[in-house]
Amino acid sequence: MTTVRTLEATVTADTYPAIERTLIDGISNGESVPTVMQWTFDEDLFLELGPVEDAALIDRERAEAHGVSYGRRYNVSGGTGFFRQDHTPVLYAFFPDRGEHTMSEYIDLAGEAMAGALRDAGVENATYRDGGDVELVPEDDGQLLKIGVSGAGYRDGVWGVFANVIYRSYGPDEFEIIDDVMRLPKEKFEDKKTDSVEGRMTSVDEVAPDLELAAVLDAATERLADIAGGTPEPGSFTEKEEAAIESHCQTFGDSEWFEHYSTNNLVESAGPDDRVAEVAYKGRKLIKASVCVDADGTIGRMQFTGDMYHRPGFDAIDRLNEAVAGTDLTNDDALQAAIESVYEQEDVEMPWLPPEDFVQPLRRARDNLVPASEFSRE
Repeated sequence: MTTVRTLEATVTADTYPAIERTLIDGISNGESVPTVMQWTFDEDLFLELGPVEDAALIDRERAEAHGVSYGRRYNVSGGTGFFRQDHTPVLYAFFPDRGEHTMSEYIDLAGEAMAGALRDAGVENATYRDGGDVELVPEDDGQLLKIGVSGAGYRDGVWGVFANVIYRSYGPDEFEIIDDVMRLPKEKFEDKKTDSVEGRMTSVDEVAPDLELAAVLDAATERLADIAGGTPEPGSFTEKEEAAIESHCQTFGDSEWFEHYSTNNLVESAGPDDRVAEVAYKGRKLIKASVCVDADGTIGRMQFTGDMYHRPGFDAIDRLNEAVAGTDLTNDDALQAAIESVYEQEDVEMPWLPPEDFVQPLRRARDNLVPASEFSRE
């Protein structure tokens, strides 16, 4: 059986995506071996966006006022995360595509790997259903509480399959800072019995204070290595990988990278006669649509953003944006057809989101269009 290298690292806002990029490039070209990373974070509090989330979700002035670091992932799709030192350790498997599973299947496998490791360690009510959430089943009719997340990314013939566990909780002051810095749309919580980040999650040390975290991570690592197609064996970065990580850090530490998707940039580039709208819709995952239309209502530029899972890489979302551009915003059939044309492409996958879910925020945008000079979130 193939050996899967295991690595441990402490990462920052810059090195997180730099490592993703380095391992994906290396495995794609055959220079790096399948790898399961275990990493923690060196900041007191670190907020990160998913690859295709809107930069506007993080208020950078508030983040800097609180001394909070922030960044954007390169690969694993899904939504915003927040981390603090060893509070939420991450396991991340990189391996070549063997044609065995879809993206949704890999997300499920990773979620069950973490839930299974927790159950083996004594957290009997740890469960994974689908959609990327590892949860605790309540004894009564209360809300399922998130204790971990799974996800996946795909680009250049390489899978990145992710799972983490919320080991330690955050204090009320930290949750207050998170809520102050993160600008999550209200639609994010439409299907939840809470309207805050704090109300949606708990931590393992609250429900199982005697649990040995290392045992959970070791068990989950073995399961992820099996998903990657081999047995785990400790290793280290090669010199070439270390050099690539250092080089990529320069790119991922730049504000241009963070603003890869940005409603603010879309609005600022609008013409004098253009109208814009920013709306959200919650299906199984949150979808935002930021739209710029010309005087006759034709979509000139737009950005779908959100916490959706998508394959491949940025391309899946970029293709949707390009397909819809040039379409009449009021023409449901044309919008549906444009989106379906992307879904029909063999390499595209959007787990748990039918094409109709991308039409919904565009419908909402019609009633929210304003001249670009009057755009405001207040």
